[in-house]
Amino acid sequence: MKKNLLVCLLLSLQLSAFAQNQYLVVFKDKANSTYSVANPKQFLSDRSIQRRTRQNIAITERDLPPNVAYLTEISKTGAKILYKSRWLNAVLVQATPAILTQILKLSFVKGLEGTGDIRNARTGGVSESSEPRNKFDSEEVTDNGYSQTQLAMLGADKMHTRGFRGEGMLIGVLDSGFQNADQLSFFKDLFADKRVVSTFDFVDREVNVYDDHSHGTNVLSCMAAYESGKIVGTAYKASYVLLRTEDVYSETKREEANWLFGAEMADSVGVDVINTSLGYSTFDNPAQNYKYSDMNGDRALATRAADWAAQAGILVVASAGNEGNGSWKYIGTPADADSIIAVGAVTGTRSVATFSSYGPSGDGRIKPDLAAQGQTTLVGTPGNSVGYSNGTSFSSPLMAGFAASFWQAFPELTNMQVRQYLIRSASQYENPDNRVGYGIPDFEKAYQIAELDQLITNLKKQGKDVVVFPNPANTQNEPVKVWVLKDDAGQNFEYKLVDMTGKVIWSMATTEKNITLPAKVDYWQTNYILKVTSENLNFTSKVARN
Repeated sequence: MKKNLLVCLLLSLQLSAFAQNQYLVVFKDKANSTYSVANPKQFLSDRSIQRRTRQNIAITERDLPPNVAYLTEISKTGAKILYKSRWLNAVLVQATPAILTQILKLSFVKGLEGTGDIRNARTGGVSESSEPRNKFDSEEVTDNGYSQTQLAMLGADKMHTRGFRGEGMLIGVLDSGFQNADQLSFFKDLFADKRVVSTFDFVDREVNVYDDHSHGTNVLSCMAAYESGKIVGTAYKASYVLLRTEDVYSETKREEANWLFGAEMADSVGVDVINTSLGYSTFDNPAQNYKYSDMNGDRALATRAADWAAQAGILVVASAGNEGNGSWKYIGTPADADSIIAVGAVTGTRSVATFSSYGPSGDGRIKPDLAAQGQTTLVGTPGNSVGYSNGTSFSSPLMAGFAASFWQAFPELTNMQVRQYLIRSASQYENPDNRVGYGIPDFEKAYQIAELDQLITNLKKQGKDVVVFPNPANTQNEPVKVWVLKDDAGQNFEYKLVDMTGKVIWSMATTEKNITLPAKVDYWQTNYILKVTSENLNFTSKVARN
């Protein structure tokens, strides 16, 4: 009995000595690299380079892959390199603790991201089960229905009527798998048009993403589905990159690392928008858990990765989370990132969905940023049916597709400008809260704001002193705004409306360079003359309402 016990003990020690753990090893620098910012085609696609050029974003050292010489030295230790990260300047290695000790002694190694093995959930082994962890358990399909409510809430139906359906835009989707997506009738056009341009599974290290979990299929349908009378996504003419980063059988820091690798691949392919209906706060190993204060826009790996993607010109859209009724309650990572759109959930009647995670961020910023329908949202399933489902997992892709199609209308915008226009158009822009942020955006309002800003910019370039818009107004009550564009116009302004006889009908003295004219002046039965004067300005224009 004692002999058998001794054999078991020795075997256990031997297995421990040769255990293959996974570590994210960070390098000190990119010195003497074979890569150069002057030759970005070594590591970025033409489309990725063009996205940066359009937005006047410089390619920097952060974009360079890790030094090849460093990778060679890592391999010599016996470690297996699984993935490389440009932005973190790191490699994910599989190695024994003894080999890791060798790696950490190398002169160019800065240390580890995190505190150790990012795959193992608990000390002594990988925490895996044969059943998913039900991370998306609150998102079960319950009934059949139609997409109109969730589209109309954003004005996406009118957006589609105008011809903005995502054509020419590329959306990256980071999720848990896209089961049967290539076989479903509501994705028929997507695959027939060859608009899935790239796929990769970072969990199983393969290109096939269609044999895993169903969550990504549900998510993709909110954007890419099109089957008349059945289901319509917000960007059903866009192209897509499908990436599996989530392992539903565990919850570990490895999935955050996968998110980083996925975002970098999406960047290198040239995506315009990333949707991620994923979030992290607690893990199988409680020692890895985040605190609410960690959701500060700087701490978590996925958060930093999301901001790096944004700095490369990508609009990142993330689900806020489904913890509103839980003990955590707050948003997770990467929703706390400061340069992205975190999306909360509302019902079909625009009420807050109780499960939607709370803001603000750990450092007090408004979160979520925006909201869309996430309760009783229509989604497609791997069984080729459609049904209603719940979760910010679905409000996020509705928003991502909406944002991509809006961006199609104004391709000269930067990702941050698109984000800001959607926020400025939202239902609670003047009074945001910690449940739905700035509220639900509206296409027509966002379009008008962007169009107006574009007009003002163009007129200012032409040397115009004042802009009156719209003029004529289409209705009796439509607000007419006045902007003084002249930089040296002065400090004190007088605005007057004068009728055709010269009589002053209305006037205002103010220091403001932009105002809204009164909605009613004698019910606008005649045309008027607008006069704007200041120390260095004397402007006159006819103003009318149709």
